[in-house]
Amino acid sequence: MQRLTISTPAGPVSAISCGQGMRLHFAHATGMNAQLYAALLAPLADRFAITASDARGHGFTGLPRDPEALTSWDQFADDLNRLLDVIDEKGPWLLAGHSMGGAVSLLAAVACPERVAGLLLVDPAMLPFDVAAEVRAGVVTPNPMADQAARRRGRFHGRHEARAAYHGRGVFRTWSDADLDAYLDGGLMETDDGVELACTPAFEAATFRAVTPNIEPALAALSCPFILLAGEQGSTVRDGELAAMAVHPKCIAAERVAGTTHFLPLERPDLVQAAARRLSSAVSPPSSRAR
Repeated sequence: MQRLTISTPAGPVSAISCGQGMRLHFAHATGMNAQLYAALLAPLADRFAITASDARGHGFTGLPRDPEALTSWDQFADDLNRLLDVIDEKGPWLLAGHSMGGAVSLLAAVACPERVAGLLLVDPAMLPFDVAAEVRAGVVTPNPMADQAARRRGRFHGRHEARAAYHGRGVFRTWSDADLDAYLDGGLMETDDGVELACTPAFEAATFRAVTPNIEPALAALSCPFILLAGEQGSTVRDGELAAMAVHPKCIAAERVAGTTHFLPLERPDLVQAAARRLSSAVSPPSSRAR
């Protein structure tokens, strides 16, 4: 994987890139970064020209990261579409993403449908549709994820201290050592007295509070084929929403993956890779398909 900085109208975006073939962008989860998914994406380099970018306020991206200015995930979708404009305006693109990245990829696909050929949603972050309808109507609902993120420690004396704080705990409990190291490689920034999270607790909390209530309307407007993979434990996709997405006219497959959590891209990368290849085959004419 090559690390590069891409200039966009919104500012510089940090990304990792590799491979050749059909364009594929992968968007990460809230509080995470592109580097976390490098091992997942590298085996796809024989079929895809892969870009995985750090979202605003995350990783090494240089876009403005004011928590108080973040009010909607539409801003992440706009950032993504500006990035795609610079890399390859017409595409076609496959957009893939985990958690927030899945939701943002959906919003971006609906905003610019002419260049998105397919969508891979990996346990996309979403409010239950009934709760989302209330939010769209102006009802304020509790957001424990935002409250928890705001209390997260953001500074450490060094990488070893940060690693010890996370290893085997909380959302990191199912992660391999390699995945944790990748997260730290892409998510810690050096300071005069140690390291700090590139995605600050304040920005992570603001991201959770800005969660989109518009997944259901976006699905109604979606015009490209998609595949959905959902975790079995702690999934952000309830059974009712999974069932609704499974009967969507553009749904190729919707599966709840046994034995996985919300972090199924790390737990079953083989299934995510297979889904990306399946989606590519479904949207590409036979003469243009890679092996």
